[in-house]
Amino acid sequence: MLSFLLHLSNILATVLVGLIVTFVILVVVLRITLEPVKGVCKCKKELQGKTVLITGGNSGIGLETAKDLARRGARVIIASRNVEKSKDAVKYIRETTGNNKVEYRYLNLGNNYSVVKFAEDFKKEFDRLDILVNNAGCGVIKRKTTEDGIDLLMQVNYVGPFLLTHLLLDKLIASKPSRIVNVSSLAHRLTKLNFEDLRKCESISNLIRYSKTKLCDVLWTRALAKKLPHGVTANVLHPGFVKTNIFEFLHPYLKKVLFLVIDLLFKTPVEGAQTIIHLCVSPNLDNATGGYYMDCKRIEPSKIAQNDDLAEELWNKTLELIKQ
Repeated sequence: MLSFLLHLSNILATVLVGLIVTFVILVVVLRITLEPVKGVCKCKKELQGKTVLITGGNSGIGLETAKDLARRGARVIIASRNVEKSKDAVKYIRETTGNNKVEYRYLNLGNNYSVVKFAEDFKKEFDRLDILVNNAGCGVIKRKTTEDGIDLLMQVNYVGPFLLTHLLLDKLIASKPSRIVNVSSLAHRLTKLNFEDLRKCESISNLIRYSKTKLCDVLWTRALAKKLPHGVTANVLHPGFVKTNIFEFLHPYLKKVLFLVIDLLFKTPVEGAQTIIHLCVSPNLDNATGGYYMDCKRIEPSKIAQNDDLAEELWNKTLELIKQ
């Protein structure tokens, strides 16, 4: 009996080791296949005299982008609705980069009035805007309608950034050469677009709601690029699957499991910020516009996201929505 149990324990130990080895190999293969850290911005361009506005620049990939551009000498304005976290971010960036031209301004993308007020104040206070990074966004959140009658997820991830950019275009044009960088997601490939989704996003899963907002970001960038004068570019990107506070909505135990997987498979905020930084500074992209990027390279988005007629219709529908 004892020998049998010893034999059984040896078998179980062998199986366990085999499973662990298989899991490690699978993790490595998935890491290489899905999210290789191959897109690193190697450009050393300085940004002295340039003004950069980054929404959601107080954490995650936004914070890492703000820190990198500040290190290059830019005047960096972080726009966010979280006052305390933004103040901490400003202090941290100043201390780590030695650049004291890092500031914070309040902005709530979930409220059109806040966006309009921010844009009005920005244009009065700052004489130029060289780079606008629409980074702020939220993950899969429960359905809620904003004061403007728009689904909160759609408002924060798409309508708010659209409105902000629309209101700051004159400043960007006056400052050209200038750049607009929009953060989207590979998740845009998971869905199609119904224009009713701009307001309600009903009868669909939370993940698909999120995907629709990111599809809108890709389409909007495509339409915007065609309307900008020479010297102003607009590009959109997938930063990678990154461990950031976008997952704060999850149950603590589920979040721990997810973060364990992300730690093994996906990118850190520093890695996730690389494509944003690349689109902000690379001299090779001076005249590149309307593109979708991942790992610092231009790739093709979903077929739906390449539909120019759909992009133009979305543009017009959104203008109606924000009453511009």
